[in-house]
Amino acid sequence: MLDGLPARTGLGTWMLVRLGEGGSAVLAVRDRTYGIEVDRELSDADLPVRALVDGRGPRVAPVVADVHAYASASLGGLPVGALAGVPVLAPDGSVFGCLCGVDPARGRPELAAELPTIELLGRLLAVLLVQELDRQELQRRFELAELDALTDPLTGVGNRRAWDRLLDVEEARCRRYGSTASLVAIDLDELKRVNDGEGHAAGDLLLRRTAQVIDSTRRAADVVARLGGDEFGVLAVECDEAAAKVLAERLRSALQAAGIRASVGHATRDPSGDLDRTWAQADRAMYSQKRRAIR
Repeated sequence: MLDGLPARTGLGTWMLVRLGEGGSAVLAVRDRTYGIEVDRELSDADLPVRALVDGRGPRVAPVVADVHAYASASLGGLPVGALAGVPVLAPDGSVFGCLCGVDPARGRPELAAELPTIELLGRLLAVLLVQELDRQELQRRFELAELDALTDPLTGVGNRRAWDRLLDVEEARCRRYGSTASLVAIDLDELKRVNDGEGHAAGDLLLRRTAQVIDSTRRAADVVARLGGDEFGVLAVECDEAAAKVLAERLRSALQAAGIRASVGHATRDPSGDLDRTWAQADRAMYSQKRRAIR
């Protein structure tokens, strides 16, 4: 769809972006001017798509300088002279993102006449998105069902192999759809003391109780795994930083209420990063809390 739009509209750069907090992430792009690549984050000041989808500016602006909501737009140090775009809706009717085109030069006079075509392509993208996300949700359920063969025999939650596999799959989804995902790292503070002082049977009971608390506190679509002796992880899909902070605090409180001493850290995937780095950040946050607890 993007391939034919530059020639048809005269706008040299066309993108499909997903809206996020304070900006958007580029999911697909055809660009001959600004040097924009897939996965790049664009602020609302760079590309004012939120103003467009909110109706604070027209869907076609042949002269961006004449539209107050778009006037500050600038990409890679180059001005945005003309802009056109339409919202792309998610399956639930919310705004998923925007199909938009920009160019440093003013748009040609007939640009406004192309709006029906751009709107048609936006609707087609929304239909394809619904179908593809439905397939992805079915695939996710199938993957979760497969975890029955990839569970930790002691606790009943996923094992390290399941965790690594699902992280790879979710990373691919995040890259394709600009999805958000967060990871929570949980480490028991007293497993060694319990094993040494009360025996391994008591330590096993502590691990099982911990898994039960985490599993009962997570959101329905989240994945729990035991990653090592006393370490657990939670993969929270479609979970931004604000929701991840709430989830981590809820897990921390639930463990504390159950009499389980544990350190909890979380991190949210950056659109330009990946889940491996996100896990490293969550792990560091968890150990930082553990050090504070020791002091």
